[in-house]
Amino acid sequence: MAWVKAGTAMLAATVFSGCAYNVQVSSQSGASEVMSTKIRQDKAYVVFSDNLVTAGKDVKSGFACGAHKYPMYIGEALQGSLSKTVEAAFPQVVNNGGAVPSTRDGIIFKFDLSEFDPRIRFTPGFWVPSADANVDIAVRARVSDRQGKELITTTFRGQGHASEDGNCPVGADALSLAAQKAIANAMESFVDKVINTGALDPILSTSARQ
Repeated sequence: MAWVKAGTAMLAATVFSGCAYNVQVSSQSGASEVMSTKIRQDKAYVVFSDNLVTAGKDVKSGFACGAHKYPMYIGEALQGSLSKTVEAAFPQVVNNGGAVPSTRDGIIFKFDLSEFDPRIRFTPGFWVPSADANVDIAVRARVSDRQGKELITTTFRGQGHASEDGNCPVGADALSLAAQKAIANAMESFVDKVINTGALDPILSTSARQ
């Protein structure tokens, strides 16, 4: 019981002295999930919406460590993850930013962020508190062929959880790991629902005849 009280006291001591702990998030490729039979030589464009590119939040933990905030921006990590994953199936990938390409020499992947929900809470422990982080993301994908015909419209999701023992600063580490797990999970879902499906096979067949 004394250990639990000590952990509670450590949390309480930091509640009223606020700081910002930036959360670092790295990209996660789903390339290993791409089936070898789904690799194409076609050119592909990736287009990202503004809300995906600028995706970010200041995460708050509630009462424990409540004076602190955890600024978390995942836009760059999502762009990198999606680009690398598409590139595994379409080696000729062009990142077109937010603009739909005017030339019709490749298929177009459009991505829009539907959900970004990072959460963290601290609980007392025997020796030190514990930070539990959860991150949920959802991305809407639309794939069009060279003629502009939409082939696939779907939403893929990712979830991640992580725990770290320590005081308020470790919240950033827990959120970082949870976000990376969520992105990796989302990339696996993207490959399953878009890349590895038969919906893109007509593109391969058409290209082979040209």
